[in-house]
Amino acid sequence: MKSLAAVLIVLAAAAVAASASESEFKQTPVADMPADPRGPLLGRFAVLVYSLNRNRRLTYAGVSLVDQHPDKGGVRYQMVVTAADAGGGAAAPYRAVVWGIPETHAWMLLEFNRIN
Repeated sequence: MKSLAAVLIVLAAAAVAASASESEFKQTPVADMPADPRGPLLGRFAVLVYSLNRNRRLTYAGVSLVDQHPDKGGVRYQMVVTAADAGGGAAAPYRAVVWGIPETHAWMLLEFNRIN
């Protein structure tokens, strides 16, 4: 009777260990990713990097329509950023694509195009 109880305990422990290891390495589906509060921060980043790269004086005015999904070990953010010319020009919407690894300093501006 003791050997049967020992076998059952070992089988139960193995089942618990197997279920824990399966659930530990599941990748979160894209639709279940939580909303990321980095939208305004990344919008400001996109305007700053574009302004410095193109020698234009744009100021950040807002961000909307932030979409995110995992991409190549990081997260790819697509957003509509509103920016205005620093010389008093009218604000215009821009499509920005930023890729980065959250909680690091590895961020890149991939696209920044004015929406007509």
